[in-house]
Amino acid sequence: MAEIEQKAEIEQKAADWMPEPALWSKEQVARFLNVSVRTVGNLLRRKELVRRKIGKRTLIPKTSAEALLKKDHATK
Repeated sequence: MAEIEQKAEIEQKAADWMPEPALWSKEQVARFLNVSVRTVGNLLRRKELVRRKIGKRTLIPKTSAEALLKKDHATK
């Protein structure tokens, strides 16, 4: 049991040390905004979110997702 607690403590220290990623996947942004991945794709297509392509991956800066939350949005 002590070994499990020790391992959990080490993992927590590592998590505290690791910086939060600056670029998020579409899935991570969807969770952050509490919307579907399809909605994130629509936001990218309408250029309401900034995209960065790295290889085949589409990544979204964390600051872009945060800025989207601060903007006023028209409702349908």
